[in-house]
Amino acid sequence: MKKIISLLIITVLLTACDAAQSIMGAYSLTQCEYKYNSISGLNLAGVNLQNVNSIASLNPMTAASLVSAFSKSSVPLQFTLNLNVKNPGSQTALLNGLQYVLEIDDVQMTTGSLDSKLQVGAGQTSVLPINLAFDLKKVMSGQSADAIKNMAYNFVGLGSSPSNVTIKLKPTIAVGAQTITSPAYIPVTFTYGKGNK
Repeated sequence: MKKIISLLIITVLLTACDAAQSIMGAYSLTQCEYKYNSISGLNLAGVNLQNVNSIASLNPMTAASLVSAFSKSSVPLQFTLNLNVKNPGSQTALLNGLQYVLEIDDVQMTTGSLDSKLQVGAGQTSVLPINLAFDLKKVMSGQSADAIKNMAYNFVGLGSSPSNVTIKLKPTIAVGAQTITSPAYIPVTFTYGKGNK
């Protein structure tokens, strides 16, 4: 983490030595702590699973629809990952966006970028929502339908064990007319699934 902080600060200083406010915002951003808050809007193959803890809790038609989804050519998974961004510093941290890589149980699910701005006051914590959507069948091509189903069920809380989740973040800041992205990823790791909703 210290290496990431040093590289980002050097990059900012070389890019805009006179942009004092942006530099302080950039420095404060590197000091921020990113932690898991919650997952909302959890939807697997068109079924809302936000508050579902077992197949038995679904009505029979919905359960049948969910089970049959794994025989289709596409198994979409959608959710919003909410992260706490805590700024322990004495200056406001300014985030202009970020790049991300999402892994579930050591499988890279998706990559992307977020253009939303976030301002975190000194000593404050703000929530950063990241909307994620991908096709499990495509991501896990070559795997059996049962393997895909087991991974999906574990993640959404219908399986026998929780999933290990890592989202890697590269925050972006604006310094004057320049946009600067962190030179290395910041990992945020948590478990989600059975007993962890």
